Amino acid sequence: MLRNKAKFILWILTVLLILLFQGCGLSNKATQKDFDSFLNKLFVIRVQTDSLSLNYSLADPKSYGIDEAETTLGEYGVSSMNKELFLLENSYRRLLSYDFNKLSYDQQLTYRILKAYIEDNMRLGANLYYKECLGPTTGIQAQLPILLAEFKFYSKADIDEYLALLPCVYDYFADIAEFEREKSKMGLFMNDKVARKIINQCSAFIENPEENFLIKHFNEKIMAFDGLSNSEKLYYRAANKAAIMNYVIPAYKMLAGELTALLGTGTNSAGLCYFPDGKQYYENLVRVKTGSGRDMQGIIQLLDNAINSGIINITTLTMKDPYLINKYLSFKAFPITDPEEIINDLKADMKKDFPDFVPVNCNIKYVPKSLSDYLSPAMYLVPPIDNFTENSIYINGNDSKTLATIYTTVAHEGYPGHLYQCTYFRSKKPAPIRSIMDFPGYDEGWATYVEMYSYHISGIDKGLAQFLEANNVVILCLYARADIGIHYEGWSRERTINYVSNYIENDEIAGVIYDTLLEEPGVYLPYAVGYLEIMELRKKAQLALGDNFVAKDFHTFLLDIGPAQFDIIEDYMNEWIKEKTCEKQDKLCFQPQVGKV
Repeated sequence: MLRNKAKFILWILTVLLILLFQGCGLSNKATQKDFDSFLNKLFVIRVQTDSLSLNYSLADPKSYGIDEAETTLGEYGVSSMNKELFLLENSYRRLLSYDFNKLSYDQQLTYRILKAYIEDNMRLGANLYYKECLGPTTGIQAQLPILLAEFKFYSKADIDEYLALLPCVYDYFADIAEFEREKSKMGLFMNDKVARKIINQCSAFIENPEENFLIKHFNEKIMAFDGLSNSEKLYYRAANKAAIMNYVIPAYKMLAGELTALLGTGTNSAGLCYFPDGKQYYENLVRVKTGSGRDMQGIIQLLDNAINSGIINITTLTMKDPYLINKYLSFKAFPITDPEEIINDLKADMKKDFPDFVPVNCNIKYVPKSLSDYLSPAMYLVPPIDNFTENSIYINGNDSKTLATIYTTVAHEGYPGHLYQCTYFRSKKPAPIRSIMDFPGYDEGWATYVEMYSYHISGIDKGLAQFLEANNVVILCLYARADIGIHYEGWSRERTINYVSNYIENDEIAGVIYDTLLEEPGVYLPYAVGYLEIMELRKKAQLALGDNFVAKDFHTFLLDIGPAQFDIIEDYMNEWIKEKTCEKQDKLCFQPQVGKV
């Protein structure tokens, strides 16, 4: 899923906040009003850090007091990162100036989430040269074409803004190239195998410039845009093509050339922990990616337990049904294979266990061929906060083989997954800042949780659904465990292959898994750890509530609280359990008190 689309710079909370230290000594009402103002200023300045962030966050910036914003993709480099860290620290001090006890219940929740969020990102910023914005799957060079293609045109001004943004791609990629050169001098450049993948990806994207995806897609958008004359449409099409040919294509060519020149300068072909501060950086990265409050050993134990339980579950299922393995091996397709029909089926079947969904539109699109080898199987593009009724899901491949098994992927990206969770939360009108903070553990954990749920409503054999769910959980946790092994514990390629082969009995596939985990550290952690954290919350609620546990109530609680760190969610769930227990016993219930900072 693409969240906080312009991940071009460290999460900024801004210099203007230094001027706002007037919260102390105010009454409760005044403090709450001032705190809301503080949060809104954070939001407004954050979404203006680059033009993609603004376009993806707001359909009508003027309604938030944003009249004009600089056209930019932002900057990338250590000097700008250091400046941003300084501003982040000032924002943190501003946050701490508020009297927590004077805030409303919802404000206290936002306070706690924001405080922990800033702390986590400041810790991650302690090792700036370990940051990497390039990567075969999640790197900016892989995701930028889709981000540009989905730039929203609400008016002619947006078209003009987009065309003015395209030349910025070259400058931004030049910043990245300089950063990679600096990393190379410090012995922190990526290994050659990863670099060559990125180089090949850049080359594939620009292979046929005249037929580039961004030219063809733009032309389609312009021709469908109401209110333009024929001459204006011709002008915009020509201007876009010129910008793509003169700036975007050269940017990718330049980046490929710069990376080619750096081949052979990497000093580490193994995990992050083999860099001087790599182990510390990875620990901080895990906290940000998972949202889990557990230490590394706690996360390792969580994954190991899930793998062992999954193996036992699989064994039990196959003993109950001697034909189950054959059913699994012969399974080729779900009953429904058309993405539109799948969405309708999921929406109908989820009503029993999930709160009502908000009526929104969902457009199914397909990843262009030039990007298909590098992007994920599917992705959901998060819509603007003030216009979340229009949503898009990209599917990588429209062939019959891909669509045959797309059911659970559509559940992950659509209903009851990312699209449903995002639009449900935004319909509750939380503080805008809540919608632009990035919590991959919650987001991907929820989407993985409902993906596993979707096996059981897909229309396939019940035992097969249980088997597929258990098998996929084991595989996902296996990848996450190997990731920690490689980047935190220093597993070699041989050890990783041996570990993975114990479960999948295929050394070649195990080798591919090792290479994938080496390329982008932590890539599977949000899915595996996020999913397991949600399952732990559910188990705790079921144990506490017993026969009074209702899945729909639990899901409503998780969706209402929204994206956050799991230790904070657990604190609030403890109070939610007390409330549920109180309601069942017909006792007088009080507002939950979770006033911890």
